[in-house]
Amino acid sequence: MEAMNSNVALEELERFRSIQWLHNHWSGPVSPRSYYWYLTFENNPELHSLAGQCQQEIDFPYYDLTPICDLHLTLDKIAPIQDITPERLDAIESAAKRACATFPEIEIIVGGLGGTRGAVGFSAYPAQSIRELRDALRVATLSVCPDLSARSAKFHPHVTIAYANSDDVPAAEAITAVEKLNPSAHVNVTITHATLVLLERRPRSYAWQAVRQVPLLG
Repeated sequence: MEAMNSNVALEELERFRSIQWLHNHWSGPVSPRSYYWYLTFENNPELHSLAGQCQQEIDFPYYDLTPICDLHLTLDKIAPIQDITPERLDAIESAAKRACATFPEIEIIVGGLGGTRGAVGFSAYPAQSIRELRDALRVATLSVCPDLSARSAKFHPHVTIAYANSDDVPAAEAITAVEKLNPSAHVNVTITHATLVLLERRPRSYAWQAVRQVPLLG
């Protein structure tokens, strides 16, 4: 696992080093409020501490920092709020609970600080175990709502700690900060549940509310 950690950290750092200019994450169109499957970290003080330490080093005016209480890993979008009735929500929860009744808790590493032109965050791995949980929740959701559109198969598990709020900012300063943090920025996390949330996009932040929680009981 240590070798894997080193490889992921290096890959994330090299990807981030390739960036020349930052891009305003908030410049795209605002989507309607929607339901998502998340992994949430309300009971992970070690991750909270690590994220806070890293945020102190990248607290530049061109980044909006993710509130520590809002740290999450997006697994999958379900649908806009207008497409999910309360009855459908209950049925999705029931199907997900059946799917996760035999799904064991997942031991992952959140680390390898890096990012994109629009954000800075940690990778999460082994990606395969997270992907398997995502797939199980997707199958459960589609068993109730087969009319929902198919999602992209591309999936890079990550936990964002800051979003860029400006265009055409040179990335060099952020890269230097991330280079210093990257080698030691990782923490072990046990995933005990998946969370169904209602997500709202605000002018320069995301706000989400946990609606249902599905335990991994296997």
